[in-house]
Amino acid sequence: MAVEGKRWRYIGFELLDGKLDRREMIRAVRNSFSKDEYSELEPWLTVFTGAKGILKVRHMGKDRAIEILNSMKINGVTVKTVVTSGTIKKVKKTLSVE
Repeated sequence: MAVEGKRWRYIGFELLDGKLDRREMIRAVRNSFSKDEYSELEPWLTVFTGAKGILKVRHMGKDRAIEILNSMKINGVTVKTVVTSGTIKKVKKTLSVE
């Protein structure tokens, strides 16, 4: 069975020591990737509750995206990745988000 098109990975993360609004998180993600990485990996914040979120990224950039997320500190709030999957359903279930 051949997979056509883009393959995605979904990275679930939690914020430690506080909450952020969606705009702050999007800005932080956008600024953390280099311009080339951003256009190649196409990171996208699919779900965000203020304390938990899911970042969608091209499959070949999964490790780099996890590295970036785990190194982020935004206004004193630290990001910690929790789960990675090829399906958003599994990540939502693990994080208990809708």
